[in-house]
Amino acid sequence: MTRALPWVLLVTLLVGIVCPAAAAEPEEDDVELPPVTVAARRLNESTEDPPAFVEVIEMKDYAGRFVSTEEVLRQAAGVNVKQFGGLGSTATISIRGANANQVVVLVDGVRMNSSAGGAVDVSTISPEQIERIEVIRGGGGALYGEGAVGGVVNIVTKKGSGAGQSQIAATYGSFNTFRGAASHAGASDHWNYLAGASYLHSDGNFPFDNDNGTTLDSRDDFEDTRANNELDQRDLLLRVGYAPSAQVDVTLQNDFFSADSGVPGIVTFPSRYAHRRLWRDTSTLTAALTGLGLPQLAFKTRLAHRIESLVFHDPRGEQTGVPLASRRTETEPGAQQSISYAWGDHQWWTLTGEYRYSRLSDRDFDAPDRHTSSGSLSDQVVLWREIVTVVGAIRYDDISDTGSQWSPKGGLVLRPWEPLAIKGNVGRSYRAPNFSELYFSQGLMVGNPDLKPEEAFHYDAGLRLDFSPWVFVEGAFFRSEVRHLIEYLLISGFRYVPYNFGRATITGIELSWRMQPVDWFSLAGAYTFTDAIDETDDPNRKGKRIPGRPPHVGFARAEGHAGLVRPFVEYNYVGENYITQANTKVLAAREIWNAGVVFVVAPGRRIGWEVKNLSDQRAVDVRGFPLPGRAFYLSLEYGF
Repeated sequence: MTRALPWVLLVTLLVGIVCPAAAAEPEEDDVELPPVTVAARRLNESTEDPPAFVEVIEMKDYAGRFVSTEEVLRQAAGVNVKQFGGLGSTATISIRGANANQVVVLVDGVRMNSSAGGAVDVSTISPEQIERIEVIRGGGGALYGEGAVGGVVNIVTKKGSGAGQSQIAATYGSFNTFRGAASHAGASDHWNYLAGASYLHSDGNFPFDNDNGTTLDSRDDFEDTRANNELDQRDLLLRVGYAPSAQVDVTLQNDFFSADSGVPGIVTFPSRYAHRRLWRDTSTLTAALTGLGLPQLAFKTRLAHRIESLVFHDPRGEQTGVPLASRRTETEPGAQQSISYAWGDHQWWTLTGEYRYSRLSDRDFDAPDRHTSSGSLSDQVVLWREIVTVVGAIRYDDISDTGSQWSPKGGLVLRPWEPLAIKGNVGRSYRAPNFSELYFSQGLMVGNPDLKPEEAFHYDAGLRLDFSPWVFVEGAFFRSEVRHLIEYLLISGFRYVPYNFGRATITGIELSWRMQPVDWFSLAGAYTFTDAIDETDDPNRKGKRIPGRPPHVGFARAEGHAGLVRPFVEYNYVGENYITQANTKVLAAREIWNAGVVFVVAPGRRIGWEVKNLSDQRAVDVRGFPLPGRAFYLSLEYGF
């Protein structure tokens, strides 16, 4: 079936070429055709890929509250967040049962995934500068390239518009937590600008239940306090845009992030002196040109450079057994050029070329580097007055140290009735081995330069009903067949070496909804069922559930809109899931309730009070890394 995928693209292109009359031929009474429909955005829909299942999280919905990026990501269908402790602790995201290495995270189109480790720690992306988050579920290899096996998280930062406006915000709460943020943004004539800064501190010394390493014997349990868990984060975003005409738009921005934090370790082997320091700088220059020469032709150029440095210091060897000080620096410049052509009102072609160079400086890796060159072609065809939309795409990636791959995709949207959309997608995605898997060599861990990319064949189908703002409901079935999964195996000499050993089949159902039956009350929620089955040829594993993939994950929020007062209640459920490949040990289910109220004193001026983990549940996402219990926060926002 995978061999048939390139034909999906071919059929799509032929349909667009031979059927323009069916799409664009006017009736006798028509005076003119509507504008190019392929560029219109509907609620929770991607303009580049309408068949994709997308969740759009608007950060303005959290105004007046104290939230983290990982916290708001939990509300999306198909998403599971693993947090290794409290604020600032590593937090990774899984989509549709894929592991964190198989999810691509973009900030303003720039890839945040490290070539060293793959998975993105979303706790290092400050929420104060985010405008919206787009969660694109399902394999996205044809559009986003290597790593997009489970899906893509696209984070869009704020932009300046209108008259100059300033805003300051402050939060104080439990565990001596403080957040301060300030920004100024605006536009005049042909210019727009934004400057925003934020700072976050927390002692992180929350109480938790310590089982003393004996999960089945509660007699030696005691209440402990998390130590060496302090956090200091800083973020500075500068952005300036210039648009001398409607056809030209140039933007230059720089985002600098740094964090200093303790590394408390696993509760049974705590580390009171280990520490890490991270800083990351991302610079981007984007130029968009439209209507030059041909009104239907558009060009977009992006030049980007990301540099990231991580310093880890374990002076007493609490985590490594011997005193250790290490420094890792990764640099990744890149360029992307897209050319789009709108053929009448029914078809949209996009040709994209991309290049990235990744280099890692670390004595345990021997300074590896990687060149990635990519080319993709996508075609979006709208037929019979938007009743049918067909999308086809194919991408070729050439990675210097792992070889080349093709990633095709086909998608279809049927809209027999304006509020109803029936969608389906089929495609192939892959993930290239990262530098840790290929080259890392220290102690018991040895890299394997002969690794092949992980591969996945995936498809999904579902429907949506959109009666916004009163009711929006979307449901989808998905399935992914993954092979060549990279796993570490114990070989002679007590060394662990990664091999393409694993296989898996992941099937599931997603539901999401938004309801506002009356002006003063709204409901939103999501539910995901994931059946992630290990298909590896091992008698202790075959047919078992994959660890760390909870079958049931749910989120719900009820919110009031009674004038100046906006109370809310949130519920997050993560079902029990296995933590061993043989399914012999289970991590208990958890339920977290949050509640609070935001007072809108005036436009842009708010006071928020909230309680997180209202029931004070002592829970974990990952065994040995407790989450905070009940916490209180007071937030103030003042715009002028």
